[in-house]
Amino acid sequence: MARKSLRLSDDLELAILSAILSGKCSPDVVRPEELSKAGKPVLYAAKALEKPSYAGVLLHVTEVQGLDKVTARDYLLSVQKAGADTDAAEVLQCIRDKQQLVDLVNAASDMLSTSKGRIDLGLLSQHLERDTTGGYGGISPLSERLKDGFPEPPQGLALRSLPNLYEKTGGVHGSWVIGGEPKLGKTAMSWQIALDVSRTNKIPCIYYDLENSIGVMIDHTRQIYKGDIKRVREATERIYYRDSIRTLEADLQRIPPPALVVVDHVQRLPGNVEFRKAGLDRWIHRLDSLKKRGYTVLMISEIGRAQYNSDAYIGAFKETGEIEYAAETAIQLLWGPDRKLVEAHVVANRHRPHTGLISLLQRYNGWAFREISDQGEVPTEVD
Repeated sequence: MARKSLRLSDDLELAILSAILSGKCSPDVVRPEELSKAGKPVLYAAKALEKPSYAGVLLHVTEVQGLDKVTARDYLLSVQKAGADTDAAEVLQCIRDKQQLVDLVNAASDMLSTSKGRIDLGLLSQHLERDTTGGYGGISPLSERLKDGFPEPPQGLALRSLPNLYEKTGGVHGSWVIGGEPKLGKTAMSWQIALDVSRTNKIPCIYYDLENSIGVMIDHTRQIYKGDIKRVREATERIYYRDSIRTLEADLQRIPPPALVVVDHVQRLPGNVEFRKAGLDRWIHRLDSLKKRGYTVLMISEIGRAQYNSDAYIGAFKETGEIEYAAETAIQLLWGPDRKLVEAHVVANRHRPHTGLISLLQRYNGWAFREISDQGEVPTEVD
């Protein structure tokens, strides 16, 4: 499909041509089809001349291209006046905004032609996240950021109910993945983390539950807090529950970062059955990209049947290899001694040195975990 172009407004056209003729940007920032009938010859002249100037461009458009001298001179005077009236940085920002809009239009056109008329707002949002400075500004050497000394090391979201896990991982940050066999407590741990993080850090959590139902999760929460509805309401005042992820982009528009996004679980994400693995990898990549927008992401994953009762390792997660690259912290749950406790193994910890067995977990009130140390339980529960 031919790439679309957008006709520039008269003011923006004059400002961009002025920036080109004054050497503030390259002639390649604009395409001829984006310009008016009067603007195109000026762009052609600027590209043809090694060092374009107003006098040189006027000579080229009149003597080489054969335009009327009075018309060409009047148009170039308008270009020159636009340059005097417009800040160069403002023009460059307009150029970046224009290119971003063109990219969005072309991306949407591609989707309409290849996806049966459907537009993926999540993929369009990735175009908005791109750095469109184009080399014209907004960049400085790293040394400038260190002129006042080293900043504090990055710290993730606080997690009070699992203190050992919090200490060893540095908190919930970037992209987290929790995996394990069925019935081990992946959902229980992810729900506990959502309740804990949202209250401790006072940030919202969007919980996409693709396996259970809101009635089930409310009942689990009732058991955690022993039927105290006041505590349940306090614990869930920043929790936003969804049973479908199709509203993801709309939800993100309503709930800006910082926020926690939980997906339970990735193997139930919608996609084409025939191209299941490729679809999951695209979902993982899309969710992982949310951290660049300021969100923290927690994904729950099954592990392959062949990995049941085996040692914990990053390659055990089911159906998608993208998790191995996306996860900054990956936790695999295994049955502990006599299947009475659950072992939490950190199998990926990109920003901390700790991997391996981190905590022994014991269920309490049916649907939450407490950590067990060598000296007995750590007396910390979901507040």
